[in-house]
Amino acid sequence: MTYNANKTVLEKSSGLIFVALFHAVIIYGLAVGLGHDPMKLVKQQIDAKIIEDEAPPEEEAPPPPPPDFVPPPPDFVPPPDIDFAPDVAPANANAITVSTKPVEVKATPARSPKKGLSKPPYPSGSQRLGEEGVVGLALYLGEDGKVMDGKIDKSSGFERLDASALKHAIRAWKFEPCTKSNQPVACWHRINFRFKLDQK
Repeated sequence: MTYNANKTVLEKSSGLIFVALFHAVIIYGLAVGLGHDPMKLVKQQIDAKIIEDEAPPEEEAPPPPPPDFVPPPPDFVPPPDIDFAPDVAPANANAITVSTKPVEVKATPARSPKKGLSKPPYPSGSQRLGEEGVVGLALYLGEDGKVMDGKIDKSSGFERLDASALKHAIRAWKFEPCTKSNQPVACWHRINFRFKLDQK
């Protein structure tokens, strides 16, 4: 095996050229890379992010509440005017006015009989206790004048005297009846009777 020590100039300088070109590429790359401002690049990236972000949508304001409803006052309707015509007098001045109201005929009051009325018995207990007084009686008389019912109209102040007078009147008394248009009618009749010890 033989080694050729004799090389051409081109072959000898090719390694140098390659190294020189390699360094030139590196230097160019560094020069180009260092020529850019890194802050500018960061700013562009930041600006790009700001542009890409969308602003949040604005919330719509709620609608205003409806106004309070106040019902209108009712319409005033005036009452109708009513005219009353005055009573017109009859054209004929000589006309006779006939009243339809019945004329009430008063009854003639009853009267005690001519022979008088019997005296009620004087209660023995009232005699012992000295009880005296006037009893007012309201008696209901039938058409024949007989006492049909009665009540104490005014008390003597003693129950025994009142009871004796009323009981005797209903049982024994008879009057001349009340009359109306000369006809006997039933009616109420009032009478007083005095209880007195010296006239028993």
